[in-house]
Amino acid sequence: MTAMIVAGLWTASAQAQAADQVPDQAAKDAAVAQEIVVTGSRVASNGNAQPTPVTVMSADRLQDASPRGLAEGVLSLPSFNGSNSRTAGGAAANAGHSYLNLRGLGTNRNLVLLDGRRFVSTQDAGAVDINLFPQLLMKRVEVVTGGASAAYGSDAIAGVTNFILDDRFTGLKGLASQGISRYGDSKTTRLSLAGGTSFLDGKLRVVASFDYTKDTGAQGYNIGGKNRAWQRLGSFLVNNPNVSPANPASPTNPTLIVANNVVFPYATTGGLIVSGPLAGTQFLPNGATAPFTFGTNRTSGSMSGGDGASPVGTGTLETPLDAKVGFVHVAYGDKDSIEVFAEGNYAHTYITNNAGANSYGVNGTAYTIFADNAYLPASIASQMAPGSSFKMGRYNIDLGVYQKQVETEVVRGVIGARGRIGANWNWDAYFQHGRTQGNFTAANGIITANLYNAVDAVVNPATNQIVCRSTLSNPGNGCVPINLFGAGTPSAAARQYIAGNAYANQTVTQDVLAATLRGSPLELPAGKVQVAVGAEHRREGLKQVVPSLATITQTGNGAQGFPGSLLGTQGGYFLGNSSPVNASYLVDEAFAEAQIPLLADKPFAKSLELNGAARVTHYSNAGTVWTYKAGLVYAPSSDLRLRATVSHDIRAPNLGELYLSQAQTIATVIDRQNANALATATIQLPGNPNLKPEKSNTITIGAVLTPSFWRGFSASVDYYDISINGAITRLSNQQTVDECAAGNAALCALITRNGGAISVISTPNLNLATLKTRGFDVEMNYGFGIGTVFGQPGRVSLRALASYVTKLQTTTPGSAPIDRASQTPFQGTASADIDLGRLNVLVQERLIGSRAIDSTYTPSFVANNHIGAVWYTDLNLTYHLGGKLEGVDVFASANNLFDKAPPLGATTFGIAPSSTLSQFYDVIGLYMTAGIRFKF
Repeated sequence: MTAMIVAGLWTASAQAQAADQVPDQAAKDAAVAQEIVVTGSRVASNGNAQPTPVTVMSADRLQDASPRGLAEGVLSLPSFNGSNSRTAGGAAANAGHSYLNLRGLGTNRNLVLLDGRRFVSTQDAGAVDINLFPQLLMKRVEVVTGGASAAYGSDAIAGVTNFILDDRFTGLKGLASQGISRYGDSKTTRLSLAGGTSFLDGKLRVVASFDYTKDTGAQGYNIGGKNRAWQRLGSFLVNNPNVSPANPASPTNPTLIVANNVVFPYATTGGLIVSGPLAGTQFLPNGATAPFTFGTNRTSGSMSGGDGASPVGTGTLETPLDAKVGFVHVAYGDKDSIEVFAEGNYAHTYITNNAGANSYGVNGTAYTIFADNAYLPASIASQMAPGSSFKMGRYNIDLGVYQKQVETEVVRGVIGARGRIGANWNWDAYFQHGRTQGNFTAANGIITANLYNAVDAVVNPATNQIVCRSTLSNPGNGCVPINLFGAGTPSAAARQYIAGNAYANQTVTQDVLAATLRGSPLELPAGKVQVAVGAEHRREGLKQVVPSLATITQTGNGAQGFPGSLLGTQGGYFLGNSSPVNASYLVDEAFAEAQIPLLADKPFAKSLELNGAARVTHYSNAGTVWTYKAGLVYAPSSDLRLRATVSHDIRAPNLGELYLSQAQTIATVIDRQNANALATATIQLPGNPNLKPEKSNTITIGAVLTPSFWRGFSASVDYYDISINGAITRLSNQQTVDECAAGNAALCALITRNGGAISVISTPNLNLATLKTRGFDVEMNYGFGIGTVFGQPGRVSLRALASYVTKLQTTTPGSAPIDRASQTPFQGTASADIDLGRLNVLVQERLIGSRAIDSTYTPSFVANNHIGAVWYTDLNLTYHLGGKLEGVDVFASANNLFDKAPPLGATTFGIAPSSTLSQFYDVIGLYMTAGIRFKF
């Protein structure tokens, strides 16, 4: 978006304010503008001289726009496309955490820094949860939206997000607020306190803060949550039953159609016979039976209405969160000579996230019920021949909702020193150690073999007691038989026997030793040459401990009727089978950067500056790589700056990508090779130790306008082109299936079929051939005074940010390129900050532009491959109390003011409970917050 926005946002804004405010206040604003140094690089210079685009947002503005926390405000910036919010629910892998996805290129390609220093990853994939940063001590957030590996370090392919702290704050400030949705859920309590003071004539400074957040979250209406009409509608894309060989798909008869009240035609909550002459019989409570009523639009995978079960309303809409974050910074010395400092972070978070009812017992994992099953109602058993069997589909909501419980503890310590050498040089050096302990538990899980052994219940002829068939041959196996005929029939003892909570206890460690020297070695006619040189040594470690049952190869443990689709899969749990790992690697880096003024105050050039950087990086597991950046800034006048950069960036595979097999899940895909049937498959996510570093080339070209004839206005536009070779990523489940169907034999090898139906899909990390993205970022700012209002000077500040993606193309070896830019909507925010003296009004509009449901869908596949634009309105009112309460503010806000429901009919029906694209759209609705802030 804007790198030079410092000139238009900070300096011009301060100048405009000076014209309307009293001299003392104008002087203060000017002083603040002088203190702000936004570089987009490591050299010591102001950001308006940099060729790399940078967006700057003040922490106060982000907090006002999103009172639920600073992180939510950052995520609303248009350049963070498809990021993971802590409020994400459903089956979100990282629910409860906020990870930044810059340009939609992945959370692991955006380098996140705290005060210019790395922060220990919060999970194995290398991403940092920005909720764990001190909220009240944050001054601003700088987003470098171009390749920045040469200046900042490896991993900065998409850019850098740098959170700048006020480590010289003096005084006391705090916040207390509560929020709630209009439906009465997602109750959020925030308590924050920060203080700073100095001793020994200002040589010893201490700054500390504590943040507490408690969010009750929001659950689906079928597991005790509030009723939201859009969710109860159950609107999905489903197979069109009218498509057949005699009536092939066409734009007027597409493969997929939108239907409401979609349910399973193959399962009920009490059990449904789906094979044999008794098919279509369902089991009611207490073992009664009844014919199953089928709905309309019926296919093998879905129907509208009828008696089938549905996953809708069985998952978490917003993840409950309990978070505590502490921070302290101590410094001693004089910043103009030498200063030593120490810094500590501690954070503890706990989240629970319901991913939906346990989804075994359907399709390829349907239960095999034999004629001699002891719990089988007599009315059914009497109609079965000895030795015969049938398949039963059952949606097991009475066996518990599969729940992810994640406890995270982060400890980070930094010691360092900084100072000046003469008038032109400064330096800093530090050592940092960070550790993240993440305990992941899959609550209400199932031990697969125990379940299918328990289902096969028979009468022991010796005792006339109901037992597991396996107990007859192995009396000491401890199996407890289970009755699944009718909802609510399983006994507590049977549920306890089959239950198994898979877990993964993960420790991520990071040690960093770094030093930087920056200054001016000489002065040219156009100005001083600025340089920076530095080095960094880093160790990254990952250890994960899992139960032994998670690592076995599934054999069924002798269970008669054990699904063939699960034989040979990893792990004894139905879901959540992670792998153990103990690995680390070392990184050594050295860099140099220079900013050279070439021309100044010429008739044809107000200024012309060259910026260049180079970095050499050695990975102990991936060898040595070079990165570089070259940029040019040309200002023909003080009103206009033109800038351009080219950079070569690098990212080596992280430890999770290399060695860690992620927890096994389940998902629904469209089987292109089986008449587009909806298939429910087990998803395996193995690591890949053969991964190579990915390399990226980035071009940015932009212009910044700060017209002298339009005081207080600034605008910028930047074009970017990023091409990643050997990009490390997992193909989505659907991409794997689609590209296999298109002829990619290597991907077909990752798909296991059982009886012709897809049963297992493996999606390992791969080095894709290329990942390319192009687009534009635009920013406009305008600030102006409105005279005296209520006896005080009034002011209006307008700001607009927008991001538009023109290409987002991936190419897998053996497959044709796929461009999904149409699935990445144009995004923008526009805000008006109206300062009326003691009253401040902030109105913000957030736009999620129109998009395609899927770029690969043809008119014959989906008739309306389109989701319209969605606008969200946010309103914040702040009143500054006066008199004896000077420094105290009360505020009230409303996010999604008009309670806009998310768009529906854009996701295919299956096991997942979400009927909308929750990573893009608001699923909570109108959210109201009120609170108090103070600063003394």
